[in-house]
Amino acid sequence: MRLAVFNQSGGVGKTSLTRDLGYELALRGQRVLLIDADPQGTLGSFLGLEPATRARADTFWAAVCDGDDAPPVVHATAFDLTLGLANRFLIGDELALMQQNDPARLLAVVETHLNAYDWVLFDCPPKISEITVQILLAVEGLLAPVQTEAKAVESFAEVQLEIAKAQRRRKHMRLAPLRVLGVVPTLYNPRLVLHRHHYAELMRRIGPSFGYPVFAPIRDYVAVSEAGTRRQPLRRYAPKCPAAADVAALATALLGNAEVNR
Repeated sequence: MRLAVFNQSGGVGKTSLTRDLGYELALRGQRVLLIDADPQGTLGSFLGLEPATRARADTFWAAVCDGDDAPPVVHATAFDLTLGLANRFLIGDELALMQQNDPARLLAVVETHLNAYDWVLFDCPPKISEITVQILLAVEGLLAPVQTEAKAVESFAEVQLEIAKAQRRRKHMRLAPLRVLGVVPTLYNPRLVLHRHHYAELMRRIGPSFGYPVFAPIRDYVAVSEAGTRRQPLRRYAPKCPAAADVAALATALLGNAEVNR
């Protein structure tokens, strides 16, 4: 399955979730490719590949945005994951992609070159851009991490707006509708009354109003950010951290969902 981890806001835990969910899927024997779509290159940094030091030719997006038939460059990691890198060159590459005026360019690339993977997870950029539009046309499903804070919960309508736009584009291009697999509450601290309140809002009102399931939350522990500093997935860095168990439960749910929909 090709899956977008999408929220147009930054700081909601998209990159950590992509890293840790990908690793959990790989632990279950799945062939997993993670693709960074942020010029900051944080996903690659979190997995020890130091994208900031890489040449443009080492990035996933170079071949995509050049418009040729070459397969995109991907890199093995130490964690049974394959990774498509992004770095500062993506800013210029995105301009080149816009000039091609081909909204299905990324779709063509992934359908031609990325069929060897069971899961392709896109860590979407924290903004709506040409890259975001291309990703939402190239994937089959979407997972929406939402921080259990007032601003993030209240702005979920903006996430839904972008999903609706993507659905219209897909219909116009005669693509299957995007499957919104669900909302993932992130950075959740069950000791905080406000966090419990906002999680309840997602569960009882916001998720049902859009027809989206809401998964169990990913709890907030310092080990989650420490794992990025140590260049490891959370499960590898702190296997007993409760947040690792939360991500493992999410991976199990997604695999069960995938089996049901085959």
